[in-house]
Amino acid sequence: MKKIIVAADSFKGCLSSSQIGELIQMVTQEILPSVQVTVLPISDGGEGLVEAVVKSGGFARQEGQFYDPMNRPLTAAWARREDEAVIELAQCSGLGLCDPHDPSLMSTYGTGLQLKAALKAGCKTLYLGLGGSGTHDAGCGIAAALGIRFFHQGKAFLPTGATLNQIDAIDDSESLFNQYPAQLVCLCDVTNPLFGSLGAARVFARQKGADQRLIEQLDQATETLTRKVEKWKSCVLADQPGLGAAGACGLMLSGLFHCEIRSGLEQCLQWMQLDEQLKQADLIITGEGRLDSQSLQGKVPLGILRHGQQAHVSVLAVCGQLALSKADLFKAGFCDVLVLQQPQMSLQESLDQASDRLQSEWKSWLNQHYQSL
Repeated sequence: MKKIIVAADSFKGCLSSSQIGELIQMVTQEILPSVQVTVLPISDGGEGLVEAVVKSGGFARQEGQFYDPMNRPLTAAWARREDEAVIELAQCSGLGLCDPHDPSLMSTYGTGLQLKAALKAGCKTLYLGLGGSGTHDAGCGIAAALGIRFFHQGKAFLPTGATLNQIDAIDDSESLFNQYPAQLVCLCDVTNPLFGSLGAARVFARQKGADQRLIEQLDQATETLTRKVEKWKSCVLADQPGLGAAGACGLMLSGLFHCEIRSGLEQCLQWMQLDEQLKQADLIITGEGRLDSQSLQGKVPLGILRHGQQAHVSVLAVCGQLALSKADLFKAGFCDVLVLQQPQMSLQESLDQASDRLQSEWKSWLNQHYQSL
C-alpha cells in the first residue's frame, strides 16, 4: 500500500493546516482508495499549534475564560497531556484580536492567565508558542498574570508597549513559578534579538500597525528596559537570538522565568512522530501560503524537506502564491510544486477559490505521477 503524508503549514486567512490535509485526503480516496493518506497538522509555534497537538500529538483540549489583548473577556483553548501544557500565544494575544492594530496599547495578560491555569492544573512543563502576536509589551502582561509586579514612581501598574520606559522597579517575590515549580519552553522559529536593526520592533511592529515613529519608540523602550532587567537580574539578554519573538516577549520570559527557546517546528514534528511516519511513506506534501526566498531559509517547508531527505522520501510543495522560480525549489530538493493562484487571478480570487484549486491541482498531479511514487 502506498502512503502519503501531508504536513503543510496553514495558508493564513485561507486554509488551515488540517483543511489542506483533509482536502488532499478526500481527493486521493476518490481516485485511489488504496492509498493511505496521513494528515499531520503542523505549526511552528504560531496559530494552529493547539489544534495541531490535539489532533495528532496526544494532547487534550482545555478551555477557559481569559482576556484578549485589550483585556476584554475571551474564551480560549490550550492543550494538556499529563503534566505537559501547550499554550498558543495567538489564542489570547493574536493580531486578529487587536482592534485597532496598535502594538503599543496591547497586552499579553490573557496569555499569562493561560499559563497560570496550566500551572494551577499541575503541569510541570509549559510549552508557549510565540507566533502571530499583535502585541509589543516585552512579555510584561504575561509576567503580571504570573505574579510579577511592575512599578513607576512607587505605584504598581500594568505596562504595555507605550509605557515600557516607565518601569523603574520589578517585584518578582510572588512569582507563581516560585509556588508551582515548572519549566517554561518557548517555541519559535525566528532568531531576532530584542532590539536593534533585526529586533522585535524594527522587524515585526509595522505588520502589527506601527508607523515609523512608533517603531523607533518601541525599539528604544525595549533596549532601555532590557538594560534595566540585565542589571537587576545579573543576566545577559541583549544578544540572545529568538527573544525578540512575539513583541519581545523573551525579555520577561527569559529575564524573569529563565525560559528555554526551542524550534517550534521541530518540537511539533517530534510530537507528531514524523520521522517514524516517514519510514513507511512514499511521498510527503508540505507548503505554506506564499513560497518565497524566506521559505528556503528555515520556515516549515524547508524543515519538512530536510526530514524527507533524511528518510529518502520525495517532498512535494504546495502554495497559494509562488514568489521564486520552480528551478529554485528543484535545486533545494523538492520534487515538484503545486501553485493555487493562477496568473489571471487577483489575490482575493485566489483566496476564495483556494479549496477548489487545491483539489484540482492535486487531482491532476496524482493522475500524472502516482505510478512514479
